[in-house]
Amino acid sequence: MKTLIKLSFSAFLMLGLFSCNEEEDPLAIGTGDVRVGIGVKINSVSNPGARIQNTGLEINSGFLQVKKIELETEGVDENGEFERELEFKFPEILKIDFNEFDQGVDFFINIPAGNYEEIEFEIDLIDNRDLPSIQLDGTFEYQNGSSVPFRLEVFGDDDDDLDFEVELEAEDDDGLFFLDGVNNPLALLDINAKGWFVGITNAELENAELTDGVLVISRSQNEGIYDRVLKKIEDSSEIELELK
Repeated sequence: MKTLIKLSFSAFLMLGLFSCNEEEDPLAIGTGDVRVGIGVKINSVSNPGARIQNTGLEINSGFLQVKKIELETEGVDENGEFERELEFKFPEILKIDFNEFDQGVDFFINIPAGNYEEIEFEIDLIDNRDLPSIQLDGTFEYQNGSSVPFRLEVFGDDDDDLDFEVELEAEDDDGLFFLDGVNNPLALLDINAKGWFVGITNAELENAELTDGVLVISRSQNEGIYDRVLKKIEDSSEIELELK
């Protein structure tokens, strides 16, 4: 899954400028004067205009498990044009818990100051400790008014390329933007998880099998629904950058 998010430099700056107490800073990887904050939140509200048939489904929390960050940059320095590829591995698998109200920084990427034409982040996900790469939790309410817990589990080995991408580029094709250590930009990934269930009807969820009283959508429970949700994740752009 490659979900590619593009935004211009001016929009990137609008995402927010922040300052943090060193003792309160989240984990930072990489080296350089510029600290790019990466945050992940969940948005349980569907896209405007999208018809969500399964109105009984509410998603309010979940997590991602991140293995590493791959970084590709293009720009100009004192030696002329450059293209660099960097890979940052976390000391241990990073589990990012998120909900619809969490808009903080989950980790920092430190990069050198300079004139950039394009910066592309690839967030590689991984299963870890018997937990999936992606998990969503919530509730499903039946038409009779009763409700059960809901859980989606997406394991990385269900997809050979389970990752998200964020791309920052200049507004003009031949333009450059300068990043320094004065202002620290924040890129907030807003996951419209409910959009992954577009096309899954309320009736299908009503008739889904329960596992110990929980409506589980996974590779081994309610597989037909799971395959369609996984395809939706692979094909969609349901992860967006929210301007802050």
